[in-house]
Amino acid sequence: MATAKKIVAKKVAPKKVAKAKKVEALPQQFSMPKEVKDWIERASSIINHQKGEIARLKEDNAQLKAYRKFAEHRILRSEGE
Repeated sequence: MATAKKIVAKKVAPKKVAKAKKVEALPQQFSMPKEVKDWIERASSIINHQKGEIARLKEDNAQLKAYRKFAEHRILRSEGE
């Protein structure tokens, strides 16, 4: 009698799973309607314009205060003459 070869099942080593690196969660992005995007851009533009206007007015105010001080001294000094 011929003996049949016995097939031995090979043990398969479990695959090593690489440790997953902790991925930082990115903020979820939403799409917005075009009208909202346009409104935000317009509001941002207005804010930038207002910031420039405030800076200009502050500078103008400082110049006016300096001129007022100069004019007061000049007027007060001329009264004694």
